[in-house]
Amino acid sequence: MVLILIKGLKNNMNEITFKSDIFYSQLAIFQYGLENPFNDWNDIHINQGFAWREGSVSFGTLSDDEECKITVRVTDKKEVDTDVIRAIVVPFHIGNKGIEVGSVMETTAIDFEEGMYELLFTVKRLENGLGHYSFNFIKNNNPKANIIKADEELNPPSVLVMKTEPAI
Repeated sequence: MVLILIKGLKNNMNEITFKSDIFYSQLAIFQYGLENPFNDWNDIHINQGFAWREGSVSFGTLSDDEECKITVRVTDKKEVDTDVIRAIVVPFHIGNKGIEVGSVMETTAIDFEEGMYELLFTVKRLENGLGHYSFNFIKNNNPKANIIKADEELNPPSVLVMKTEPAI
């Protein structure tokens, strides 16, 4: 696995955009340095579009083995653009070491302000057919998981599953 380190999102910088390849139809975000950071998926996780556990969440993507655009930002507003086709919110606590974002083949480490956040994951389809995946962090001491917008690939349960095991 390749690790790229980016300083930012801590000292007045509020957005970073980069490209990455998608493998196994998922992107993950987790505590920097977490042992076994990727999550095991079951059918319910696939239907709801994510597999969550404390310190790590994996989100299902629209495609496999292709390049995508990833944006990570800190914001104070939970806004979903009209061209977003999928929007999922989960709680996420960031420790003092920051986070890693990416696929099982390559992650990007980002220095990040410690705290409790509402993590809004959104998906847009770009003109070239590739996906644009955004991870929006909103400070919130009492975040709740919610699917704001589901595309045709999702079939979420009435109660979201907020437990999974690490993929080994």
